Amino acid sequence: MSTIRTHSTDNPAKVDFWKSLLRIEANVAVTLAHQKIPVDRVLQFVPGVMIQFDKPYDLPISLEIDGNTIAEGEVVKVGDQFGLRITEISNREERWIPLVQGPKSK
Repeated sequence: MSTIRTHSTDNPAKVDFWKSLLRIEANVAVTLAHQKIPVDRVLQFVPGVMIQFDKPYDLPISLEIDGNTIAEGEVVKVGDQFGLRITEISNREERWIPLVQGPKSK
C-alpha cells in the first residue's frame, strides 16, 4: 500500500509557489488509435483516403498529457461538438513523477 505525501508550510511564499504550479496549463490530447505508417505512404495521402486502424471502434480512447495516458473514456456528443466521458483513471503513481523527493527512510 502506498502513502501519499502532502506538503504543508507556514511560509506564504512557498504556499504561493505551490498554488502557482496548479495554474500551469498542459496540452491534453484525446487519442483514438496509433499506427506506424511508412513515410512513402503518407506522401501519397490525398483528400478522401481512408486509414484503417486495428483498434475496434467501441474500445475506450486515451486521454493523454505530454504523451502519457492519464485516463480512458468514451466519446460523447456535447451539442455539435464532442467530449470525453472518463471511465477509468490511471493509478496516481503511474501518472505523476514527484517533483521533490521526501526524506529517505532508513
